Amino acid sequence: MTRWWLGWLVLVVLACGGCKDRGTEHALVLSRGDVLEAGDTYPQALPPQGAPWQPVTLPDNWDGRRPGYGGYVWYRLRFESRTAPGMRQALYLPNAGMNAEVVFNGARLGSHGRMQMPPTRHFYTPLLFELPQALFADGQAGNELLVLLAGHPGYRSGLGVAYVGPYDALDGARRWRGAWQNTGTLVTSVFNMALGAYVLLLWWGERRRQTHQALGWFGAALMVWGLRNLNLVVTEPPVPDLLWALITVAGAATFTGLFSLFAMRLAEQEDPGYRAPRWMAPAVGIYIVAALTFFLSSPSYRLANSGFVPLSLIGVGLALWSVWRLARLAWRRRTRTLGAVAVAAAIYMVLLFRDFTIAANSTTLGEYFLRQYAAVPLFAAIALLLARRYFDALARARELSASLQSQVDAQRDELQRRFDQLHEIGRERALAQERARLTRDLHDSLGMHLVSALRQVRSLAPGSADALAGTLQDCLDDLRVVIDSLDVDERDPLVVLGTLRFRLAPRFEAMGVRLDWSIGTPDLERSVLQPGTTLELLRIVQEALTNALKHSGANVVRLVVDFDADALVVLVIDNGRGWPADVRAGRGLHNMQARAERIGGRWSMRSTAEGCTVRLEIPHSARAAVASVATAGPNP
Repeated sequence: MTRWWLGWLVLVVLACGGCKDRGTEHALVLSRGDVLEAGDTYPQALPPQGAPWQPVTLPDNWDGRRPGYGGYVWYRLRFESRTAPGMRQALYLPNAGMNAEVVFNGARLGSHGRMQMPPTRHFYTPLLFELPQALFADGQAGNELLVLLAGHPGYRSGLGVAYVGPYDALDGARRWRGAWQNTGTLVTSVFNMALGAYVLLLWWGERRRQTHQALGWFGAALMVWGLRNLNLVVTEPPVPDLLWALITVAGAATFTGLFSLFAMRLAEQEDPGYRAPRWMAPAVGIYIVAALTFFLSSPSYRLANSGFVPLSLIGVGLALWSVWRLARLAWRRRTRTLGAVAVAAAIYMVLLFRDFTIAANSTTLGEYFLRQYAAVPLFAAIALLLARRYFDALARARELSASLQSQVDAQRDELQRRFDQLHEIGRERALAQERARLTRDLHDSLGMHLVSALRQVRSLAPGSADALAGTLQDCLDDLRVVIDSLDVDERDPLVVLGTLRFRLAPRFEAMGVRLDWSIGTPDLERSVLQPGTTLELLRIVQEALTNALKHSGANVVRLVVDFDADALVVLVIDNGRGWPADVRAGRGLHNMQARAERIGGRWSMRSTAEGCTVRLEIPHSARAAVASVATAGPNP
């Protein structure tokens, strides 16, 4: 990675340094001429005969040769005709600040942009003017070029070395320089501002976490740096020219301060043993405010230029401290990303000194500024560092999520195991309750019948054989009812009641009674019975049918099973003589009512002279409650 940064530096230096005049090899170099100051008003006419021209050697930097001068200056450049017939010729001005207008052999060729104050800002944009063939002097006569320059005081205005030669070759030179000075700078500005906006969005999402303060300072520094570099490519600023120039100068100081704050916070985050001095951040803030106040309040280029050097020296000091802090952090942590940041910062610092010496030199013009390119690998390395930290945090979050998921799975398995245990306990409890119920029922019903049968056998009275057979039949019916209620595979009331009817039907037919069967539309979702409910239902229906068979004197008994919205309804209806009003209810009726109450049902009997109706309602909610009690385990 470090070698990549060094390769970037070599590429920038070779492209912008050694090859800056590419395409001018066969052109005529114009470096000597005459100069004439024209004042601060745009000259409508050409210089008069006998004007006080002074000899000049290009480049002519106004800051060195005419400090504080702002306005217009004429340059006169003479050369002999060296053009071939049919070959397009051009004048190439690599550096003409702020803007230039050309007059060739007395004919105005115009300018690129505005010449009136404030002129179009072409101080960092190469200019090319085609020289018409018809204007060239014949034979060995000399040709005269007049270049009118419009500039500001204290802003590196002036004219660099000029070239005259083949149009295509000089246009290639202009494109080459323009690509590095203008297009490349614009690309880096867009890259910096886009990266800065992205980093600021990340910081905004994590602004409440103190460990992400470096993101905010870095994003702000990126945005300021991208806006500052637009000074090199914007020719028509959206604000007054002086304000635009001062904003860009103040932006350079602001960027240096913001970047030093970023380096300080990054060092504190990455190196737990480091804490910046308490005065550091306030001092940087004071520097930023002072630079902004001084430059933005300056009424002229001259005053703003007077504070450029001292404020720049402070900025260089902050930049040196930032690079040293990053290099020290890289040495302590020994990671590749921090090493890349340190190397890129060192490269940036070298080119910063180079650009600073160019800006402070009042005798040269036309050099490339390289700091905007050196910042690209620096910012990319820092972005890579922050991205690596983000991905490391994301990986840790995934590992933590996987660990939590494994713990959740383990807890879920444990809960499932405990649930299975509770379910088994509940099932065993339900079986125990069912066994107790079965024992009680066998004792109360089957035991009573067997005792009666034993007494009948002992008495050996006439006709006791038929009574004994009936008693034994009742025992057998009771046993079958109990067995049917214990069938775990069958909980449909229609099926269990249908089985009961099938088994009792022969007794009814033997006694000349018809047993009818009527069912309603079943509710498949809510018609499932629990074992306890099944047995109680069968007992109640069995008792009602037995009473109708033995005591009603009916010849038709009807069993009706219906389903309404709230309950399962069972009716036993006979056409007998009814229940006498003066006869007290026996044990069987009380048993039916008690059984109904145990399962949460409602039992009733209506008796008239035309017959008797026994009604049983088992609400759906009561069956659900019985189900929950039957399956619930003991409390832990």
